[in-house]
Amino acid sequence: MDTNDIIKTTMIAGLGLVISSSSTEPKRFHITSDSDVENSVPFVESTNPSSTRFNNSERFSLEQLKNNKRKLKSLKKLSQNWNGYDGESFDSGLISKVETILSDLDYQPQIFPTGRGTIQVEKYLDENNLIEIEISKDEIFAYQVKDGEELEEEISLDQVNQLISALYA
Repeated sequence: MDTNDIIKTTMIAGLGLVISSSSTEPKRFHITSDSDVENSVPFVESTNPSSTRFNNSERFSLEQLKNNKRKLKSLKKLSQNWNGYDGESFDSGLISKVETILSDLDYQPQIFPTGRGTIQVEKYLDENNLIEIEISKDEIFAYQVKDGEELEEEISLDQVNQLISALYA
């Protein structure tokens, strides 16, 4: 059994799942519940394990994603002047847009509301390596410091994950 098989077995055992296979059918997960009802779902093995964002423990945090989604949900409840300085309320379309962006990220940032009715996504490694991305309904603006060099620009939706991931490269 190689290292990958040991890791898969450990992960699967921790989830209470069993993989079975025979020469005539694909491997399947067998999931049993407290009521002894067994469900079976197909298991597709990846031939390229490095393609998953779960291989690097710094890369993806499900708990941080859940926290970010809770924050977004709470932003829906903020009304005009929520911060005492005429802070704008948050458009539900913007909140959905940010939720989609967060779900696709390899590294979960921290998120903050702004008084302009936009949402700021931030990831800091240190004072010389950080990214702040302000997302509005109509545009996405990034301020980045990479190895001490500053860059400010409007970016596309596709560039958000790329810029955050580049901090770790």
